[in-house]
Amino acid sequence: MIAGGGVAALEALLALRSLLGSIPAILLLAPQPELAYAPVAVAAPFSANRPRRFPLAEIARSHGADWVQDSLVEVDGERRQVRTMFGQRLDYDALVIATGARRRPWLANSIAVRGAGDVDAIRTLLAGLEQSGIDELVFAAPPGESAMLPLYELALLTAGSIADRGLQGVRLTIVTPEMSPLALFGPPAGAIVRQLLADRGIRLVTGAYPTDLSAGALRLRPSASVPADRAVTLGRCEGMGIPGLPHDAEGFIPIDQHARVKEADGVYAAGDGTTFPIKQGGIAAQQADAAAEAIAAAFGAVAKPRPFKPIVRDMLLTGLEPIYLRADISGGGGDSFEVDTEPLWWPPAKIAGRHMGPYLAQQEPWLSPMTLADRTRPTLAEEGTLADHRGARELALALARTDAGCQECLALTR
Repeated sequence: MIAGGGVAALEALLALRSLLGSIPAILLLAPQPELAYAPVAVAAPFSANRPRRFPLAEIARSHGADWVQDSLVEVDGERRQVRTMFGQRLDYDALVIATGARRRPWLANSIAVRGAGDVDAIRTLLAGLEQSGIDELVFAAPPGESAMLPLYELALLTAGSIADRGLQGVRLTIVTPEMSPLALFGPPAGAIVRQLLADRGIRLVTGAYPTDLSAGALRLRPSASVPADRAVTLGRCEGMGIPGLPHDAEGFIPIDQHARVKEADGVYAAGDGTTFPIKQGGIAAQQADAAAEAIAAAFGAVAKPRPFKPIVRDMLLTGLEPIYLRADISGGGGDSFEVDTEPLWWPPAKIAGRHMGPYLAQQEPWLSPMTLADRTRPTLAEEGTLADHRGARELALALARTDAGCQECLALTR
């Protein structure tokens, strides 16, 4: 059984079918009927398009699984059963918890961005900039947030929208608890993002987070304030605290390097609902892969399951061409960081899951089958010819535009 309908849940489904074939029955338990492509929801307010959605029933059916529209309420580990919101009691041999986490508003009077459902609020804010008397617009994140990339995307895309419309007098500020922008991706990313913000006239305040928005000012901790007529904030991540499973004070589930839930035999967890501090789609997919291999090993299909070794891959939407970022934080040889305008993995989509990335890319009829693979930046001699190099780059940018659902958000440059 897989509980959840997001990236981690579907990565687990695809991985299990790849490892175990068609023999075991798989049940996908999810409250929503569709997968909303959340990683690119920040781009949707800047176009007429909506975030892409994929029907769960169709995905489940095409991979030999059953889908039940219901929510997990409680886990009974002794009986190996789950209880659902609609009162069902469902048995499992192995259970993958991929229910995600809640994104809560945390700063009064701000617009909280939590996913695809907040597209209209941002779109309304952008549409009203000319008449609303907003001179100071601030983008801020809560303390302890790890997935900061959407904050920078919102600010950069807003700056591009303001420039395209010829608006005057609207100043943008980013407030982040990081000491350097996109600190997760190391100094190379920080230097590039600082330059991008400076080029767009976006003020950057690091090492701080807001405590109060009132009277045209955003008060910060540990000290100081910035002018602010309105603020856009990333939602604060909170765990679900599922009864019957161990969790910390904030409701997050502890897992080991094989995504096994501690003190819960036969139960695994992946995604934002775990105690792993980085909440990001690619990381969720890697945890789901570790869970799938551990389950396959328990069924005797895998001799030695591979542990979860986090590599963070993400694509920064800038309003021009995307920037690809990769950070190997798995330990052992020390962290390593790469930043490039050329794709650092293939297919070069926002969700860089071993199975989900290729699956989503292959929903485009003009793409041939592919598998996820990291890439190093090739020289033209290695790539073949200049035409080959440009062709690969155009494919990457086309995929980026498809991800964003927004033709005008990204410019194809040569």
